[in-house]
Amino acid sequence: MQMKNKQNQTLHSQHRSGFTLVELLVAIAIFAVLSTLGWKVFDYLIKVKERNTEHEVNLGQLQEAYQQILRDTVQAVPLNANMNNDIQPALVLQNGRFNFSKTGVTDPLQQGISPDERVEYQYRADEKKLYRLKYRNLNSSGRDQPESSVLLNDVDQFEIVVLNPNESTSWPDGQVDLNDATQKQILPKGIKIKLTVKDVAYEWIFSLLNTDYLKQQSNNQNNNSNNLP
Repeated sequence: MQMKNKQNQTLHSQHRSGFTLVELLVAIAIFAVLSTLGWKVFDYLIKVKERNTEHEVNLGQLQEAYQQILRDTVQAVPLNANMNNDIQPALVLQNGRFNFSKTGVTDPLQQGISPDERVEYQYRADEKKLYRLKYRNLNSSGRDQPESSVLLNDVDQFEIVVLNPNESTSWPDGQVDLNDATQKQILPKGIKIKLTVKDVAYEWIFSLLNTDYLKQQSNNQNNNSNNLP
């Protein structure tokens, strides 16, 4: 009888030292829940990183486009252009078409390259792209093809207005005599660009006051006056 009690105690002790099936199932369930939560957190962190990377890329493209337009507009000059024997005003904004004359082209090799050129911004809604077209000379024939580059992708909406100082969707002004080449050279005070990129709206304002060019023109006029007898 005493031996039987000892055997029962031994079996009972062995039973208490292990895990029951219920305990194992509970442990597995807890591990599964923790694993799922851990994966969701990991997946969330990956998606956040991807969104941040995409945001940085988009921001970089916007900054590059803004800086390019800033460089162009700060060098805008009141010079008419002869495009295929058609004298174009210094700046044209008609039916969404926007182009203007600018200076600042360098000629380090002294090849006789003109310092002036014609730039056009062209929005193609079907491609959702903003293009920059560049004519190397203010005097070009119909055979001359502009250099084209993509200024910005994923553009949902795009609009340009001139500021003089009020907003206007066309330039030259309707009161300008287009037969007068001098009046064609008049520039507005600035431009405003409204665009939407990936459902985010932006508004950029640029001044068209090229102080360096105006200062140079003023100096040239003063020199000419001094040379008069």
